[in-house]
Amino acid sequence: MNQKRSKAVSAKRHNAFLLVNYSPPKYLTVRMSHNSARAPTARTEVLSDGLTLVVVSGDWTIQDDLPRISFKGDKVKVQADALGAFDSSLPAWLYVHFKNVRQCDLSALPPRLQSLVEMAEKATLSSDRSPTAGFFENFGSWGIDSTYSWGRAFDHIGQTAVGFARACIGRARVNWSDFTLQLQTAGVDALPIVALLGFLTGLIMAYVGLIQLRQLGASVYVANLVSLAMTREMGALMTGIIACGRTSTSFASQLGSMNLSQETDALRSLGINPVEYLAVPRILAVTLMVPLLAIFATFFGIFGGMIVACAGDLSIEQYLTQAILAIQFKSFLVGFIKSIAFGFIAAWAGCYRGSVAQRSALGVGDAATSAAVLGITLIVIADALFAVIFNLYDF
Repeated sequence: MNQKRSKAVSAKRHNAFLLVNYSPPKYLTVRMSHNSARAPTARTEVLSDGLTLVVVSGDWTIQDDLPRISFKGDKVKVQADALGAFDSSLPAWLYVHFKNVRQCDLSALPPRLQSLVEMAEKATLSSDRSPTAGFFENFGSWGIDSTYSWGRAFDHIGQTAVGFARACIGRARVNWSDFTLQLQTAGVDALPIVALLGFLTGLIMAYVGLIQLRQLGASVYVANLVSLAMTREMGALMTGIIACGRTSTSFASQLGSMNLSQETDALRSLGINPVEYLAVPRILAVTLMVPLLAIFATFFGIFGGMIVACAGDLSIEQYLTQAILAIQFKSFLVGFIKSIAFGFIAAWAGCYRGSVAQRSALGVGDAATSAAVLGITLIVIADALFAVIFNLYDF
């Protein structure tokens, strides 16, 4: 009897456990939720001032048959009344119906829904330019976009200058941990590639110079050519280009990803300027490291030229003597000034393109590409200006 009674009790407990922990199959759950869901509805009402009021309600999902509406006028206000769950079908429905309306007020909708509709509008506006548009239309669009881009660039330069000024007086919120990190990544970690390209640049210049100098019987002056060119021009220029390809793209990707994940918006909500906190330490670190890397590249370039010269008609003593005679302090100073400017340009280009990157994976990639192109272009322009200025003042 006791055994039978214990079995009956255990059976009851087992049934109670199953009843409490029972979950219906997935297909049954979907069917039940679908039956209990409210069908999506939309109604229109014309107000006295000619404004068309569109009221949406119910649950909007891709499984439902969405309502159709018709209205007249170019002013619409959309309002939510007892709006339940919704997915991407509701923003798509709103965009399709009201994309050609001159004035559409979405302020009465939930903020999350507004952001989805605005995202769809931005994505469409970015691709509105037709590839078959006329020359003048494309030229006008290019002019408007360029004007807007230049305005944002000057605004970023101004914020960077203010950030540096505030950092000098100790009032800026600067992430100094980023500064020390970039000294390592943009400086020390770049030594191998800078040494390699500097060495190859000096080697190539020596080979090219010897072609003409041998015909004149002046092979000894190849040391003057290589040492002067590396000290005054090529050391700073090659290092700046390396910084654009290596550091600018990195900065653009980092800041673009932070912009995509709304980390920069979080900084602004805390009252922190992203330019001060993120761009200033990066620009400062690269501006300090590029001159040192340029000196490093200069010595390796002179060494590369020595390898070529000594393989020909010159000895090591002759080459070094001519190199020392050719190098003057003002040549070092010219290269140093250029390297400071090139470092600033490379770092600023990466930070600027990253800060204005579109919030998508494609936008981050475009920011990295445009950062390298912008940095190299500005460096070449700055180098040409330096050449003209130094020549005018015989420096």
